[in-house]
Amino acid sequence: MSNLRIHDRVPYRVKLWCYYYYNEIGERVGFESPVMMEAFDVSLGGIGIITRLPLPKKSTLEFTFYLEDIPYQVMTQIKWHTTNYVFHRYGLEIIGHNNMLFRHLQQYVKGESILNA
Repeated sequence: MSNLRIHDRVPYRVKLWCYYYYNEIGERVGFESPVMMEAFDVSLGGIGIITRLPLPKKSTLEFTFYLEDIPYQVMTQIKWHTTNYVFHRYGLEIIGHNNMLFRHLQQYVKGESILNA
């Protein structure tokens, strides 16, 4: 895990459920049962998550990310992983999203809410 960050991270907690991932050859694969993840921080480029289950290496995850209760469909790529053998912590790079999520993240990381606008 590198400490060279492009974007500042800010704390953000939300539960997420992942139903699908794309393997190394691009095939869409469903998990046997949904994987519960918890976001612990966000940035303009990604999401930090914790989960009890290990995720497939080099996979791309597809899920709905909720920022201030607004749902956004995202695709993320696993960039790093650490574990204490109870929990798995991942850094996910956002690689597919709509422009509204990016604008919302810009406001959120500046400490502003679009809900108050």
